Amino acid sequence: MSHYAKGAAFERQLRDLLRAKGLVVVRSASSGVDGVSPDLVVLSSRKKFAVECKAWQHGPSIEKPKIEIMREWQRGAGVPVYVAWKAPRKEWKFFPLDALRETGMACVIGDKDWGMGLTLEEVLK
Repeated sequence: MSHYAKGAAFERQLRDLLRAKGLVVVRSASSGVDGVSPDLVVLSSRKKFAVECKAWQHGPSIEKPKIEIMREWQRGAGVPVYVAWKAPRKEWKFFPLDALRETGMACVIGDKDWGMGLTLEEVLK
């Protein structure tokens, strides 16, 4: 299975989890290719946010230009954008964009940052 296919499968997994919680979820196909929108836009009458999904064994690294696009999207749409990280055999954790650390050409979430991520229940409060 290609890297893209694996990523798309995890995006669909999170989409289905959010839908099971009663939320409306729009998946932006090819968001990783066009780089101008988050992977998922999540809506309900009381909650609105967007998600950039990462299913990596170790803490994800996202190029700075992609993070800046997400920050612009967050400002323009007026909704928070989270990086959702799914590590093997663990639940999804959600990180606000400001929680990422800048290093060289990328913004990262380190393995040791796992515990600082929000659970889905915390995001939905």
